[in-house]
Amino acid sequence: MGTDKFVRNTEFLVIDFETITPKGRPPEPIELGMLRIIENAIDRKAAVDFLIRPPQGLHLTKFDTEQTGIKESDLIGKPSAIEVIKRIDRACEKKDYVFIAQNAKYEANILSHYIEQCPAIAKTPIIDTILIAKHVLPKLQNYKLDTLANELQIQIPRDRHRALPDCVLTAKVFLRLLEMQNQKGKLKTLDELLEVAEIQTSYNKPKQLTLFDFSK
Repeated sequence: MGTDKFVRNTEFLVIDFETITPKGRPPEPIELGMLRIIENAIDRKAAVDFLIRPPQGLHLTKFDTEQTGIKESDLIGKPSAIEVIKRIDRACEKKDYVFIAQNAKYEANILSHYIEQCPAIAKTPIIDTILIAKHVLPKLQNYKLDTLANELQIQIPRDRHRALPDCVLTAKVFLRLLEMQNQKGKLKTLDELLEVAEIQTSYNKPKQLTLFDFSK
């Protein structure tokens, strides 16, 4: 995506999946959170949170429920992953959004399984808050979301590890990092931001994406 558009004029969609990881299979989403950033501000009116029914025969473990608070009974009758992701695809058809995620390779890996049916997602760039943070704060011990929040003095929500609260936290980290750079006259255009933080996904360039998530 080549453009001289300013970041403040770009509409972003912050996305986060909560998943289960069945033995010998890639992660399966059980929740998707998404919110919009417009004019460098969180648009809470555009926030959505979908619980997702896993494929038949897959079950949540005790650890899954302890981490997220989601119980298997919560997912009965909920839409499938492809139904939910197609809704996101329809949103991406309408505007030139840019995705944001913490450890975005993880989200991109999940989306990659649905790309043939979701052409608008396939053309939507995705940027990683970890890459932005490494550019802005190069000396941190790690770049987990909690570490970044603590470093930037952003309160961690009580319902951390649910999709929408994680989106809100990611959005606040993103905006704070941008603010720090803007004070220095940096990362003001979308091209500059993409150069620093865009990841190459398995569906626009061949690259193996990790199935494991160590940075959330």
